[in-house]
Amino acid sequence: MHRLIMLSATYQQESGNSGGTQASGLFTPFPRRRLSAEEIRDSILAVSGELDETPGTAHPFPPPDSWGFTQHAPFNAVYDHNKRSVYLMVQRIKRHPFLALFDGADPNASTSERRITTVPTQALFFLNDPFVHTKALKCAERLISANADGPSQIERASRLTLGRPPTGEELAEAMDFLATRFVQRGWSIKAMHRLIMLSATYQQESGNSGGTQAS
Repeated sequence: MHRLIMLSATYQQESGNSGGTQASGLFTPFPRRRLSAEEIRDSILAVSGELDETPGTAHPFPPPDSWGFTQHAPFNAVYDHNKRSVYLMVQRIKRHPFLALFDGADPNASTSERRITTVPTQALFFLNDPFVHTKALKCAERLISANADGPSQIERASRLTLGRPPTGEELAEAMDFLATRFVQRGWSIKAMHRLIMLSATYQQESGNSGGTQAS
């Protein structure tokens, strides 16, 4: 069934507003929504070029003969990697810190629908966490390795992070950013990618919100 859906003409069309509604018998684009915790992490890894698409393997648990866990000192660990978030280790007693921050499901309870929160710690994570800084630097290195000029790098950065070319206004603003902030920061592309990943546009899933480039 999934193969039939993905091979259909409807699935392969670009998301956009064609004026169709369910009442008219036409399929409408999927409405925009915030990315889930797993999607945010996977998209950051994909943009950085470091997403490991191979299947997950066993976690590096300590050998059984070294276990000394008790009720008051339970096992607790975070085994981070660059594989998809579906392969992150999940513990009942404590959620993964990234998934917990971005409203991941609580493994200690049945979750029919995830909560959607907007809290300061989410923004602070994108500003300060080493994971974001490292992946922003890797993304910048992808652009630098192409040896392209400023506008070409900006266009590629937009396609990598937003899935579309920049608008004329975005290109002009980015070029202005290159001419001012980059000089002040020693021509660091990492700073620009951090700003992109902090943007509301980057953290939304692709879909139709009724807006167009003309608007």
